Amino acid sequence: MRSPIYTILVLLIASVSTLAAVPAAPTGSASCRYPDKAEITKIFTSFTEGDYPGFFSHLAPNFTWTMMGTHPLAGQYHNVTIFADNILLRLGNVLRTSPAPSTKLLNVIGGNSEWSVQEVYGTGVCRNGLKYDNRFAWVTRWNTRGEIAEVRSYFDSALVERALRENESPDYTYTDQRNTLVEGPVGLNCRS
Repeated sequence: MRSPIYTILVLLIASVSTLAAVPAAPTGSASCRYPDKAEITKIFTSFTEGDYPGFFSHLAPNFTWTMMGTHPLAGQYHNVTIFADNILLRLGNVLRTSPAPSTKLLNVIGGNSEWSVQEVYGTGVCRNGLKYDNRFAWVTRWNTRGEIAEVRSYFDSALVERALRENESPDYTYTDQRNTLVEGPVGLNCRS
């Protein structure tokens, strides 16, 4: 039997493919080309509350999301479906559903400019009992349409590497170009 997280993420991946082509809603005031702090907070809160389609609708069609570090999730992502599968689904498969993993937006620095930084806190328990307690800094570049053009994600990569190594496998680095789905036990169709 598949876990509820697996089912939700499969539905998410299907819906995200259609959302990737939808332009983001206009943000901020008419005189500002970039979203303000309140709009950035709203966008990233949608992610931390699990509204992935809502969040992904704010990604530019040609976005780059770089997972910094030398761990299994490291690399550059340019495709929403691949990002959702190779990051969200993989992490979802190594975390227990009870207690439920949680993610919280702690801080937004910036607004009304090309760059902002979001501090995010994620917690959970891995299938093997390892405590997953991670903080993220997402350095974000916005385009003039108020869409996310680039994210550089910094976090406790040793914890991510350990969680994935002890609950699945292979080696990757931040220079890997993520243009395909990872098949098998570490990506698409992986089993809990």
